[in-house]
Amino acid sequence: MPWVSHPRHFLFVHRIAVIFESFEMAGSVMTKNMYSAALAQHAGMKRRHALSIDKIRELKRDFGKGGQFDCPSKTCVFVAGSLGRHDSGEKSDLDLFLTSSAKTAISHLDNIKCLASILGIYKKLDYEQPSNDGEFLKIFNISQHESYVGSARDDGVNWFTVRMLMLLESKPLTDPKLYRKHKAEILKFYFRDRDAGNEFKPLFLMNDLLRFWRTLCLNYENARSKPTRSWKKRNFNLKFSRMLTVFSTVLPIVLQSDVTNEWLLDLTDKTPLERLAGGLDMLNDATFSDQFKSFLDDYEFFLHTKECQDFDQLDEPTKNMLNGKARNISSFLFTALNHPNVSSDYRQYLVI
Repeated sequence: MPWVSHPRHFLFVHRIAVIFESFEMAGSVMTKNMYSAALAQHAGMKRRHALSIDKIRELKRDFGKGGQFDCPSKTCVFVAGSLGRHDSGEKSDLDLFLTSSAKTAISHLDNIKCLASILGIYKKLDYEQPSNDGEFLKIFNISQHESYVGSARDDGVNWFTVRMLMLLESKPLTDPKLYRKHKAEILKFYFRDRDAGNEFKPLFLMNDLLRFWRTLCLNYENARSKPTRSWKKRNFNLKFSRMLTVFSTVLPIVLQSDVTNEWLLDLTDKTPLERLAGGLDMLNDATFSDQFKSFLDDYEFFLHTKECQDFDQLDEPTKNMLNGKARNISSFLFTALNHPNVSSDYRQYLVI
């Protein structure tokens, strides 16, 4: 009888196969918070996180007591953009926004003093002046703007954009308790239809998030028609940081069984990358491990390119490399959102 046909040899081969299979499974075992740990250990993201915190700390000194900021009552200032996302480089823009919960209107003179003091901080710390000719540099009263949510005026007065940036990529520069209170008041808008007897699906908020993404896409198309605007920079911002900001928020929301105001508050306190890593932890699938590391490398490449080069002057190899990495970013997010652990109802809702 040939040796390969002997029952003992078949048993030996079977045991070897089981051992190899065990090794393969060990390489993809899900450990607690493995994606959050991978993010914390990524050298590029770790450096940018620390740099952003240092810059925000410097800003807080000027916006705090004894600084030069003239702050009206019940008004908070938050920073958005790369500093709010904690992915800033050595050079960064300063995107500031103000919200108020004052019951009475802020006087015209107090408004002028406040905004003038902010412009003074821009100049002192050597930041470029506010973009779009200071279009967003005004105080948004939350209660006065509540009725605008979802209406035609919502975006017309820029409240939609400010609201989304506060929830998606912001950090407070003044009074963190007031800042959190303002976010809680905004989030209450989205709980109007909550039924205490059932698990709550925040479809109102999801609609706003998806609307924000599609508005960004439409704004990009509009920017392309204006030769004086850098639409190429907007294009890559859209493919990397903007896409990350929106869909890193969508992922944990569609995985959370019961969404509460407090849970959303905690979620929005995290940076977009922290939300994405947390969402992947919630998926409980270790097979994304290598792809997530590549995702972080690709995002770091974009940030480095943005910091060091003019997007209007990119050479073809760099442009092609960026476009390839942008496709990887998009595919990764799509695969996560289309995972079987995301309910079919939500997967359908994201499309239809």
